[in-house]
Amino acid sequence: MSTLSSLGEFGLIRRLTQNVHPGEGVLTGIGDDCAVLRLGDRQLLVTCDASIEDVHFRRALAAPEAIGWKSAASALSDIAAMGGQPRFVLITLACPAETDLGFLEGVYRGMADAVAHCGAVIVGGDTTQSPSGLVIDVTVIGEPTGSRHLLRCGACEGDYLAVTGHPGCSAAGLLALERHIDAPSLVPAHLHPIPRIAEGQWLAEQHPVHAAIDLSDGLLQDAGHLADASGLGLDLDSRMLPLDPALTAFCAAQNVNALDLALNGGEEYELILALRPDEAAAIATAFTHRFQVPLALIGRFTSHGSGLRMDGAPIQPLGFNHFRG
Repeated sequence: MSTLSSLGEFGLIRRLTQNVHPGEGVLTGIGDDCAVLRLGDRQLLVTCDASIEDVHFRRALAAPEAIGWKSAASALSDIAAMGGQPRFVLITLACPAETDLGFLEGVYRGMADAVAHCGAVIVGGDTTQSPSGLVIDVTVIGEPTGSRHLLRCGACEGDYLAVTGHPGCSAAGLLALERHIDAPSLVPAHLHPIPRIAEGQWLAEQHPVHAAIDLSDGLLQDAGHLADASGLGLDLDSRMLPLDPALTAFCAAQNVNALDLALNGGEEYELILALRPDEAAAIATAFTHRFQVPLALIGRFTSHGSGLRMDGAPIQPLGFNHFRG
């Protein structure tokens, strides 16, 4: 008997959707950060994301407002990855009947704050009973704001791989929470991620940007999705990873490998890009100047075999994969 643990999250998606065919009006269906739909003369970006208690969050480690913010931010980040603007949000809550009302109000307040921060509005949803634990499902409807949107596919041989921000900080923040360590520059990266809405819109208007994805399941794993979608391999340079000094200091004190957190820690909600090589440096400089956020060139896409390599040697991603852990 085949089980979910043998397939993993992405194997399950492939198996369940192998006979699902896009209908009329579907420009991009299953397999990207959002579905891209045509409605009349407009394009819509539609995504949903679920957060499950004791899988995505733990009440002992996060205030209700933080749980709500992060649950909404993870879905809003999918719109950012395509360079779109979120417009409308629907929220489904499933919870046990004995759930404290003040806790739920705090969760909803956090979601409302994240939605408003990104320029969208909550327009509806659903509530239902859960036999155990809180379940939050967030659906976001958005639209492209410029002449195009970004997809996971589109990288070309020789393109640079680039990442915004400082990967690994969210994973370090979670570790600090678990170990009850004061890490004021790392914990917010985990509890209060900021979707890169404006940054994604700007990048979508830069034609040297060929593809994008948001960083949710680990840098290696998500960069691998970009490479796979474009039929390419990827060679990363560990020396170019933008490790935050607070991250390296924390990891040294805790005897943790900072590089491992940067490569495999998820829930960053940064953006990963494929950039045309002759303009990559200029785009990175302009981005950093405009947003005061680093855009680091950390690898190259290659046609010399598929898969991921780090400093020339094969490497396997260890990011989060539901059903395999």
